[in-house]
Amino acid sequence: MNRMATNSTNTHTPPSPLRGEGLKKIRFAIGLRDFSKKRGGAERYLVDLCTRMTAEGHEVHVYAERQDVGDPRILIHSVKTIRFPKSLRLLSFAIRATEAIENGNYDITFGVGNTLNADILQPHGGVHWAWFWRSLRVYDHLWVWVIKFLGRVLSPKQWVQGYIESSPYKKKHFYKIVAISDMVKQDMMRWYGVAEEKIAVVYNGVDIERFHPRNRQYRKEIRGRHGIGAQDLVILFVSNNFQMKGLGFLIRALAKIKRENLPPFKLLILGRDRPDSYLRTAREMMIDEEMVFAGSTDEPEKYYGASDLLVHPTFYDACSLTVLEALASGIPVITTRCNGASGIVTQGQEGFVISDPRDDRALAEKILFFSNREKLERASIAARHLAESYSLERNWREMEHILLDDLPKGGPSE
Repeated sequence: MNRMATNSTNTHTPPSPLRGEGLKKIRFAIGLRDFSKKRGGAERYLVDLCTRMTAEGHEVHVYAERQDVGDPRILIHSVKTIRFPKSLRLLSFAIRATEAIENGNYDITFGVGNTLNADILQPHGGVHWAWFWRSLRVYDHLWVWVIKFLGRVLSPKQWVQGYIESSPYKKKHFYKIVAISDMVKQDMMRWYGVAEEKIAVVYNGVDIERFHPRNRQYRKEIRGRHGIGAQDLVILFVSNNFQMKGLGFLIRALAKIKRENLPPFKLLILGRDRPDSYLRTAREMMIDEEMVFAGSTDEPEKYYGASDLLVHPTFYDACSLTVLEALASGIPVITTRCNGASGIVTQGQEGFVISDPRDDRALAEKILFFSNREKLERASIAARHLAESYSLERNWREMEHILLDDLPKGGPSE
Protein backbone atom coordinates (compact mmCIF):
# COMPACT_ATOMS: atom_id res chain seq x y z
CA MET A 1 0.00 0.00 0.00
CA ASN A 2 1.34 3.44 -0.87
CA ARG A 3 -0.46 6.72 -0.23
CA MET A 4 0.45 10.39 -0.67
CA ALA A 5 0.11 12.46 2.50
CA THR A 6 -2.35 15.31 1.85
CA ASN A 7 -4.16 18.02 3.79
CA SER A 8 -7.63 17.11 5.07
CA THR A 9 -9.90 17.37 8.08
CA ASN A 10 -8.81 15.71 11.31
CA THR A 11 -10.98 12.66 11.94
CA HIS A 12 -8.70 10.95 14.44
CA THR A 13 -10.49 9.30 17.35
CA PRO A 14 -8.96 8.33 20.70
CA PRO A 15 -7.55 4.83 21.06
CA SER A 16 -9.89 2.30 22.60
CA PRO A 17 -9.08 -0.34 25.21
CA LEU A 18 -7.19 -3.14 23.50
CA ARG A 19 -7.57 -6.05 25.85
CA GLY A 20 -10.74 -8.03 26.07
CA GLU A 21 -10.95 -11.76 25.68
CA GLY A 22 -7.44 -12.31 24.40
CA LEU A 23 -5.33 -9.86 22.46
CA LYS A 24 -7.10 -7.45 20.12
CA LYS A 25 -5.11 -6.61 17.01
CA ILE A 26 -4.52 -2.89 16.60
CA ARG A 27 -3.97 -0.38 13.82
CA PHE A 28 -0.73 1.43 14.63
CA ALA A 29 0.86 4.43 12.89
CA ILE A 30 4.21 6.18 13.18
CA GLY A 31 5.82 9.11 11.36
CA LEU A 32 9.54 8.75 10.69
CA ARG A 33 11.47 10.68 8.03
CA ASP A 34 13.92 7.85 7.38
CA PHE A 35 12.56 4.35 7.81
CA SER A 36 15.84 2.52 7.46
CA LYS A 37 18.19 0.43 9.57
CA LYS A 38 21.13 2.13 7.85
CA ARG A 39 20.52 5.62 9.23
CA GLY A 40 21.33 5.16 12.90
CA GLY A 41 20.48 3.49 16.19
CA ALA A 42 17.08 5.16 16.63
CA GLU A 43 15.93 4.24 13.14
CA ARG A 44 17.21 0.68 13.57
CA TYR A 45 15.26 0.35 16.81
CA LEU A 46 12.04 1.66 15.25
CA VAL A 47 12.29 -0.66 12.25
CA ASP A 48 12.69 -3.56 14.67
CA LEU A 49 9.71 -2.35 16.74
CA CYS A 50 7.47 -2.15 13.66
CA THR A 51 8.68 -5.54 12.44
CA ARG A 52 7.95 -7.09 15.82
CA MET A 53 4.44 -5.62 15.87
CA THR A 54 3.62 -7.01 12.43
CA ALA A 55 4.94 -10.40 13.54
CA GLU A 56 2.44 -10.23 16.41
CA GLY A 57 -0.35 -9.64 13.88
CA HIS A 58 -0.87 -5.90 14.27
CA GLU A 59 -1.50 -3.58 11.32
CA VAL A 60 1.47 -1.22 11.12
CA HIS A 61 1.48 1.98 9.04
CA VAL A 62 4.67 3.98 8.54
CA TYR A 63 4.64 7.54 7.15
CA ALA A 64 8.09 8.26 5.78
CA GLU A 65 9.96 10.51 3.38
CA ARG A 66 12.49 7.79 2.60
CA GLN A 67 12.47 4.07 3.29
CA ASP A 68 14.40 0.96 2.31
CA VAL A 69 12.68 -1.71 4.40
CA GLY A 70 11.38 -4.50 2.19
CA ASP A 71 8.92 -6.07 4.64
CA PRO A 72 5.58 -6.27 2.75
CA ARG A 73 3.68 -6.59 6.02
CA ILE A 74 4.56 -2.99 6.94
CA LEU A 75 2.33 -0.52 5.09
CA ILE A 76 4.42 2.40 3.84
CA HIS A 77 2.90 5.82 3.07
CA SER A 78 5.07 8.26 1.15
CA VAL A 79 5.21 11.80 2.55
CA LYS A 80 6.28 14.48 0.08
CA THR A 81 8.27 17.36 1.56
CA ILE A 82 9.66 20.74 0.56
CA ARG A 83 13.24 19.73 -0.06
CA PHE A 84 15.01 23.05 0.54
CA PRO A 85 15.92 24.61 2.92
CA LYS A 86 16.41 21.94 5.61
CA SER A 87 14.13 23.78 8.05
CA LEU A 88 11.20 23.64 5.61
CA ARG A 89 11.96 20.02 4.85
CA LEU A 90 11.61 19.14 8.54
CA LEU A 91 8.53 21.29 9.03
CA SER A 92 6.72 20.14 5.89
CA PHE A 93 7.24 16.52 6.87
CA ALA A 94 5.95 17.16 10.39
CA ILE A 95 2.80 18.94 9.16
CA ARG A 96 1.93 16.56 6.33
CA ALA A 97 2.71 13.36 8.20
CA THR A 98 0.74 14.52 11.25
CA GLU A 99 -2.33 15.40 9.18
CA ALA A 100 -2.24 12.12 7.25
CA ILE A 101 -1.84 10.05 10.42
CA GLU A 102 -4.67 11.87 12.20
CA ASN A 103 -6.94 11.22 9.21
CA GLY A 104 -6.20 7.50 9.37
CA ASN A 105 -8.34 6.80 12.46
CA TYR A 106 -5.68 4.56 14.02
CA ASP A 107 -5.94 2.86 17.40
CA ILE A 108 -2.52 4.17 18.43
CA THR A 109 -0.32 6.89 16.95
CA PHE A 110 3.32 6.91 17.94
CA GLY A 111 5.55 10.00 17.92
CA VAL A 112 9.35 9.95 17.91
CA GLY A 113 10.07 13.65 17.43
CA ASN A 114 9.13 14.03 13.75
CA THR A 115 5.41 14.81 14.06
CA LEU A 116 3.30 17.44 15.84
CA ASN A 117 0.98 15.15 17.76
CA ALA A 118 0.71 11.52 18.91
CA ASP A 119 -0.94 9.31 21.51
CA ILE A 120 2.38 7.93 22.75
CA LEU A 121 5.65 9.88 22.57
CA GLN A 122 9.08 8.25 22.53
CA PRO A 123 11.64 10.85 21.36
CA HIS A 124 14.84 8.90 20.69
CA GLY A 125 16.95 12.02 20.42
CA GLY A 126 16.12 13.09 23.96
CA VAL A 127 15.15 16.71 24.59
CA HIS A 128 16.27 19.14 21.91
CA TRP A 129 16.98 22.07 24.22
CA ALA A 130 18.94 19.91 26.65
CA TRP A 131 21.08 18.82 23.70
CA PHE A 132 21.35 22.45 22.52
CA TRP A 133 23.04 23.64 25.73
CA ARG A 134 25.04 20.58 26.80
CA SER A 135 26.58 19.94 23.41
CA LEU A 136 27.88 23.52 23.25
CA ARG A 137 30.30 22.61 26.04
CA VAL A 138 32.42 20.75 23.51
CA TYR A 139 33.76 24.16 22.38
CA ASP A 140 36.25 24.96 25.12
CA HIS A 141 37.51 28.24 23.62
CA LEU A 142 35.29 31.23 24.44
CA TRP A 143 35.20 32.79 20.99
CA VAL A 144 34.52 29.47 19.30
CA TRP A 145 31.69 28.89 21.79
CA VAL A 146 30.20 32.31 21.04
CA ILE A 147 30.38 31.79 17.27
CA LYS A 148 28.78 28.35 17.50
CA PHE A 149 26.11 29.65 19.89
CA LEU A 150 25.19 32.50 17.54
CA GLY A 151 25.16 30.10 14.62
CA ARG A 152 22.60 27.95 16.39
CA VAL A 153 20.49 30.87 17.58
CA LEU A 154 20.32 32.25 14.04
CA SER A 155 19.61 28.85 12.47
CA PRO A 156 15.97 28.32 11.36
CA LYS A 157 16.60 24.58 11.52
CA GLN A 158 17.24 24.72 15.29
CA TRP A 159 14.02 26.61 15.96
CA VAL A 160 11.99 24.36 13.69
CA GLN A 161 13.34 21.27 15.43
CA GLY A 162 12.49 22.80 18.80
CA TYR A 163 8.98 23.70 17.62
CA ILE A 164 8.28 20.20 16.24
CA GLU A 165 9.50 18.52 19.40
CA SER A 166 7.64 20.83 21.79
CA SER A 167 4.32 20.80 19.91
CA PRO A 168 2.95 17.50 21.35
CA TYR A 169 3.86 18.59 24.88
CA LYS A 170 2.02 21.91 24.44
CA LYS A 171 -1.08 20.26 22.97
CA LYS A 172 -1.16 17.71 25.82
CA HIS A 173 -3.18 15.20 23.79
CA PHE A 174 -0.80 12.36 24.55
CA TYR A 175 -1.58 9.89 27.31
CA LYS A 176 1.91 8.46 27.80
CA ILE A 177 5.52 9.41 27.23
CA VAL A 178 8.26 6.81 27.02
CA ALA A 179 11.67 8.16 28.04
CA ILE A 180 14.57 5.98 26.92
CA SER A 181 16.59 6.83 30.05
CA ASP A 182 16.16 8.44 33.45
CA MET A 183 18.23 11.39 32.21
CA VAL A 184 15.72 12.02 29.41
CA LYS A 185 12.86 11.74 31.90
CA GLN A 186 14.40 14.43 34.08
CA ASP A 187 14.98 16.63 31.03
CA MET A 188 11.32 16.27 29.97
CA MET A 189 10.15 17.28 33.42
CA ARG A 190 12.50 20.27 33.45
CA TRP A 191 12.05 21.62 29.92
CA TYR A 192 8.39 20.76 29.28
CA GLY A 193 6.88 20.58 32.75
CA VAL A 194 5.57 17.04 32.22
CA ALA A 195 4.17 15.38 35.34
CA GLU A 196 6.31 12.46 36.50
CA GLU A 197 3.40 9.99 36.41
CA LYS A 198 2.96 10.64 32.68
CA ILE A 199 6.46 9.32 31.92
CA ALA A 200 7.46 5.66 31.70
CA VAL A 201 11.17 4.88 31.51
CA VAL A 202 12.07 2.06 29.11
CA TYR A 203 15.78 1.81 28.40
CA ASN A 204 16.91 0.79 24.95
CA GLY A 205 17.38 -2.91 24.30
CA VAL A 206 20.39 -4.61 22.75
CA ASP A 207 20.73 -7.80 20.73
CA ILE A 208 22.51 -9.89 23.34
CA GLU A 209 23.13 -12.73 20.89
CA ARG A 210 24.73 -10.63 18.16
CA PHE A 211 26.76 -8.67 20.71
CA HIS A 212 28.27 -11.38 22.88
CA PRO A 213 31.62 -12.24 24.52
CA ARG A 214 31.93 -15.11 22.05
CA ASN A 215 32.94 -12.48 19.47
CA ARG A 216 36.39 -12.55 21.03
CA GLN A 217 37.03 -15.24 18.45
CA TYR A 218 37.58 -12.34 16.03
CA ARG A 219 40.36 -10.72 18.06
CA LYS A 220 43.18 -12.13 15.98
CA GLU A 221 41.45 -11.31 12.68
CA ILE A 222 40.58 -7.69 13.51
CA ARG A 223 43.80 -6.91 15.35
CA GLY A 224 45.86 -8.41 12.56
CA ARG A 225 43.94 -6.40 9.95
CA HIS A 226 44.86 -3.13 11.69
CA GLY A 227 48.36 -3.96 12.91
CA ILE A 228 47.43 -4.21 16.59
CA GLY A 229 49.49 -6.44 18.86
CA ALA A 230 48.00 -9.38 20.74
CA GLN A 231 49.02 -7.87 24.11
CA ASP A 232 47.95 -4.28 23.40
CA LEU A 233 45.20 -2.79 25.54
CA VAL A 234 42.64 -1.88 22.87
CA ILE A 235 40.45 1.11 23.69
CA LEU A 236 37.44 1.31 21.38
CA PHE A 237 35.74 4.57 20.34
CA VAL A 238 32.57 4.30 18.21
CA SER A 239 30.83 7.31 16.68
CA ASN A 240 29.95 9.05 13.43
CA ASN A 241 30.36 12.44 15.13
CA PHE A 242 33.86 12.50 16.59
CA GLN A 243 33.59 15.99 18.05
CA MET A 244 30.31 15.66 19.93
CA LYS A 245 31.31 12.27 21.32
CA GLY A 246 34.49 13.71 22.81
CA LEU A 247 37.30 12.22 20.69
CA GLY A 248 39.46 15.32 21.11
CA PHE A 249 39.35 15.06 24.90
CA LEU A 250 40.01 11.31 24.74
CA ILE A 251 43.17 11.99 22.72
CA ARG A 252 44.33 14.42 25.42
CA ALA A 253 43.69 11.78 28.10
CA LEU A 254 45.66 9.16 26.18
CA ALA A 255 48.57 11.57 25.76
CA LYS A 256 48.72 11.81 29.56
CA ILE A 257 48.65 8.02 29.82
CA LYS A 258 51.47 7.58 27.32
CA ARG A 259 53.71 9.86 29.38
CA GLU A 260 53.28 7.41 32.27
CA ASN A 261 55.21 4.82 30.19
CA LEU A 262 52.54 2.16 30.66
CA PRO A 263 52.15 -1.10 28.69
CA PRO A 264 51.27 -0.59 25.00
CA PHE A 265 47.76 0.47 24.01
CA LYS A 266 45.85 1.30 20.84
CA LEU A 267 42.87 3.55 20.29
CA LEU A 268 40.62 1.82 17.75
CA ILE A 269 38.24 4.37 16.20
CA LEU A 270 35.13 3.12 14.42
CA GLY A 271 32.96 5.56 12.45
CA ARG A 272 32.64 7.50 9.21
CA ASP A 273 33.58 10.99 10.41
CA ARG A 274 36.64 12.80 9.01
CA PRO A 275 39.88 11.92 10.87
CA ASP A 276 42.21 14.66 9.55
CA SER A 277 42.09 17.20 12.40
CA TYR A 278 42.30 14.45 15.04
CA LEU A 279 45.36 12.95 13.39
CA ARG A 280 47.02 16.37 13.47
CA THR A 281 46.22 16.71 17.17
CA ALA A 282 47.56 13.21 17.83
CA ARG A 283 50.81 14.00 16.01
CA GLU A 284 51.23 17.17 18.07
CA MET A 285 50.78 15.11 21.24
CA MET A 286 52.96 12.30 19.86
CA ILE A 287 50.37 9.54 20.09
CA ASP A 288 49.49 9.20 16.40
CA GLU A 289 51.15 5.76 16.32
CA GLU A 290 48.64 4.60 18.94
CA MET A 291 45.59 5.62 16.86
CA VAL A 292 43.83 3.38 14.35
CA PHE A 293 41.00 4.82 12.22
CA ALA A 294 39.06 1.78 11.01
CA GLY A 295 36.24 3.61 9.22
CA SER A 296 32.67 2.30 9.22
CA THR A 297 31.64 -1.35 9.20
CA ASP A 298 28.58 -3.57 8.91
CA GLU A 299 30.11 -5.92 11.49
CA PRO A 300 30.66 -3.82 14.62
CA GLU A 301 30.31 -6.91 16.80
CA LYS A 302 33.70 -8.13 15.56
CA TYR A 303 35.34 -4.87 16.64
CA TYR A 304 33.80 -5.09 20.10
CA GLY A 305 35.16 -8.61 20.28
CA ALA A 306 38.66 -7.39 19.40
CA SER A 307 38.63 -4.64 22.06
CA ASP A 308 39.18 -4.48 25.81
CA LEU A 309 37.44 -1.27 26.81
CA LEU A 310 34.92 1.19 25.34
CA VAL A 311 35.43 4.90 26.05
CA HIS A 312 32.51 7.13 25.11
CA PRO A 313 33.06 10.64 26.57
CA THR A 314 29.96 12.08 24.93
CA PHE A 315 28.53 15.57 25.41
CA TYR A 316 24.98 14.36 24.81
CA ASP A 317 23.38 10.99 24.17
CA ALA A 318 19.78 10.20 25.11
CA CYS A 319 20.78 6.56 25.65
CA SER A 320 23.76 5.37 23.66
CA LEU A 321 23.31 2.01 21.96
CA THR A 322 27.09 1.88 21.64
CA VAL A 323 27.38 1.56 25.42
CA LEU A 324 24.78 -1.23 25.53
CA GLU A 325 26.46 -3.09 22.68
CA ALA A 326 29.81 -2.91 24.46
CA LEU A 327 28.33 -4.16 27.74
CA ALA A 328 26.64 -7.06 25.93
CA SER A 329 30.01 -7.89 24.35
CA GLY A 330 31.55 -8.15 27.80
CA ILE A 331 33.48 -4.89 27.49
CA PRO A 332 33.63 -2.40 30.40
CA VAL A 333 32.64 1.17 29.53
CA ILE A 334 33.71 4.66 30.50
CA THR A 335 31.15 7.31 29.64
CA THR A 336 29.71 10.57 31.01
CA ARG A 337 26.65 11.78 32.88
CA CYS A 338 25.58 13.44 29.62
CA ASN A 339 24.75 9.96 28.35
CA GLY A 340 21.40 8.51 29.44
CA ALA A 341 22.91 5.01 29.30
CA SER A 342 25.14 6.00 32.24
CA GLY A 343 22.09 5.52 34.45
CA ILE A 344 22.52 1.74 34.40
CA VAL A 345 26.29 1.69 35.11
CA THR A 346 27.49 1.11 38.68
CA GLN A 347 30.74 2.96 39.37
CA GLY A 348 33.72 0.62 39.43
CA GLN A 349 31.74 -2.49 38.48
CA GLU A 350 30.82 -2.45 34.78
CA GLY A 351 32.85 0.69 34.21
CA PHE A 352 32.87 4.35 35.22
CA VAL A 353 30.81 7.49 34.68
CA ILE A 354 32.62 10.83 34.76
CA SER A 355 30.85 14.12 35.38
CA ASP A 356 32.52 16.33 32.77
CA PRO A 357 33.47 15.10 29.26
CA ARG A 358 36.21 17.77 29.19
CA ASP A 359 37.96 16.37 32.27
CA ASP A 360 40.74 14.53 30.47
CA ARG A 361 42.57 13.92 33.76
CA ALA A 362 39.61 12.00 35.22
CA LEU A 363 39.25 10.16 31.93
CA ALA A 364 42.91 9.13 32.02
CA GLU A 365 42.58 7.88 35.61
CA LYS A 366 39.64 5.65 34.75
CA ILE A 367 41.39 4.21 31.70
CA LEU A 368 44.46 3.49 33.81
CA PHE A 369 42.26 1.54 36.23
CA PHE A 370 41.63 -0.98 33.47
CA SER A 371 45.29 -1.41 32.61
CA ASN A 372 45.12 -3.99 35.42
CA ARG A 373 44.04 -7.19 33.68
CA GLU A 374 42.37 -8.68 36.77
CA LYS A 375 40.19 -5.60 37.21
CA LEU A 376 39.44 -5.62 33.49
CA GLU A 377 38.30 -9.24 33.59
CA ARG A 378 36.04 -8.72 36.63
CA ALA A 379 34.43 -5.70 34.97
CA SER A 380 33.99 -7.67 31.75
CA ILE A 381 31.97 -10.36 33.52
CA ALA A 382 29.88 -7.70 35.29
CA ALA A 383 29.29 -5.88 32.00
CA ARG A 384 27.81 -8.92 30.29
CA HIS A 385 25.68 -9.73 33.34
CA LEU A 386 24.25 -6.20 33.32
CA ALA A 387 23.51 -6.23 29.58
CA GLU A 388 21.47 -9.42 29.90
CA SER A 389 18.90 -7.34 31.80
CA TYR A 390 18.57 -4.97 28.81
CA SER A 391 17.81 -7.35 25.97
CA LEU A 392 15.62 -6.57 22.97
CA GLU A 393 13.11 -9.06 24.34
CA ARG A 394 12.89 -7.16 27.64
CA ASN A 395 12.46 -3.89 25.77
CA TRP A 396 9.66 -5.37 23.65
CA ARG A 397 7.81 -6.74 26.70
CA GLU A 398 7.86 -3.33 28.37
CA MET A 399 6.81 -1.54 25.17
CA GLU A 400 4.07 -4.11 24.57
CA HIS A 401 2.66 -3.38 28.01
CA ILE A 402 2.53 0.34 27.22
CA LEU A 403 1.14 -0.14 23.71
CA LEU A 404 -1.37 -2.87 24.42
CA ASP A 405 -2.14 -3.12 28.15
CA ASP A 406 -1.63 0.31 29.62
CA LEU A 407 -4.24 2.36 27.76
CA PRO A 408 -6.69 4.35 29.88
CA LYS A 409 -10.29 3.16 29.59
CA GLY A 410 -11.44 6.54 28.26
CA GLY A 411 -8.63 7.10 25.78
CA PRO A 412 -5.96 9.80 26.06
CA SER A 413 -6.36 12.63 28.51
CA GLU A 414 -7.08 16.09 27.14
